Amino acid sequence: MLASRDCVEYNKRMTKLSLLSMILLSGVGAMVQEAAGATAGVPQTVEARLAQVLDAMVKTNDEDFYEAARVVLEGTGDETALLPMMQAAAKQGNAAAITWVCMYNIPFVSNDKAAFKRLLDKLKVAAEAKYVPAMVLLSQMSLAEQENEAKAWLMEACKSGNRKARALYLLQSGRLEPSKLNAPEVVSELKKGNYYLEELVAGAQTSEAEALRWMLLAEEHGSNTAPYLLSQTEKNPAKAARHLQLAVERHNVMAMYLYGVLLQRADSLDVSQQLGLKPNAQEAYKNLAIAAMLSSPEAASAIAMAYANGELKDAPPERIYRLFEYAHKCGLAEGSAGVGYCMVLGVGCKRDEEQGMSMLKEARDRGALWVNQALASIYFNGAGSIKPDMRKALDALSDDAASGSVYAYAIMAGIAALGNESAKPDTSAAEVYMSFAKAINPRVDAQTNIRVAEHADKTYKAIVTSKSWCFFPKLVKSSR
Repeated sequence: MLASRDCVEYNKRMTKLSLLSMILLSGVGAMVQEAAGATAGVPQTVEARLAQVLDAMVKTNDEDFYEAARVVLEGTGDETALLPMMQAAAKQGNAAAITWVCMYNIPFVSNDKAAFKRLLDKLKVAAEAKYVPAMVLLSQMSLAEQENEAKAWLMEACKSGNRKARALYLLQSGRLEPSKLNAPEVVSELKKGNYYLEELVAGAQTSEAEALRWMLLAEEHGSNTAPYLLSQTEKNPAKAARHLQLAVERHNVMAMYLYGVLLQRADSLDVSQQLGLKPNAQEAYKNLAIAAMLSSPEAASAIAMAYANGELKDAPPERIYRLFEYAHKCGLAEGSAGVGYCMVLGVGCKRDEEQGMSMLKEARDRGALWVNQALASIYFNGAGSIKPDMRKALDALSDDAASGSVYAYAIMAGIAALGNESAKPDTSAAEVYMSFAKAINPRVDAQTNIRVAEHADKTYKAIVTSKSWCFFPKLVKSSR
């Protein structure tokens, strides 16, 4: 699906993502801040169903939280409901829930030794309850400072027959060095089809062909990481699509996010069409929502933007803000931009125009390109103490056009034709901007140029007809 990388970079990526899947529990995570009492009003049947799922996970030592997320999403319709319900289950002592909540908190305590220690103590409760995924996670989290205890937990997990633990043991004991791959214990584990080990062996290879061979074996034996990685390196679109769909079926979070986006934008993304995917709003939403619930900040941001843009059913602004906030906490520029825009508008959070504008501009510098349209909307319409300023609005859209936006000029034409409190309508300027919007781009084919011109016309007419324009209309409407 993507161009092939050189051998060194390919193997670096394989190793990094394979290790990540080994050390972190697949699908563990959440996307909202802790909110006391947030389970109020949740139907008891949803909580009861979630409890059944979690109890079954403890009995079978399952680490795939997909079903837990699905039950909560279908029962509440709220992508942000999983965390408070899992916190409640953790307080009741469920080992799987304890592990999940600890996993959620790892990124936020990594620089706080005291908080990290408290997290280890909580995770130890789940490990002592014989929940093997907690043992594996605890062994990796405590490895740096409590090496002996970490090794003891890993060995305990190995005794249970856990494949991830066995692969980690072989890795940490130095048995996966290229010269030692024929060691009896490695060969024995590979004969059992341990796909975690096969992923690590793939990353240890010096040739792309060998790395590919081992990743294909890992996929064959049940890995959810291998098919996702293969989908990103496969040149044949049909094969890439099969790898990706298999990763989605196996609940790989990154694959669910990507698949959701590809389905959501299947009518406009070339890669979606190359893969033979058709628009499917319902399936796109389900994959994005569950990916967001299971740790993908990109999915959380995508869901928040879809709500804010009116592409999904209405959602309370507080939920949109929480989705953006999670993505922001995870370091995603689009998440920071969303939080900043909410702050400027005063929706879903306390209004703070100065902080919000600062976050928007910082996020733009970090790569959130849609910030230019958000700034243009703020300057065109005004927000709180920020007065309308046509010149600043047009400047922001000029930056948007310079960054590659194909519709910025059509928006400029529309708002110039309307005018605002700071400027009278200017039809001459609108005509100039529309000529830019419809200019032939020699770098794309004729059909694409026609499609861009048609969309420019629709954008301009929609603005002039409605006599208004704003970015993320659902958020702006909530601010009034």
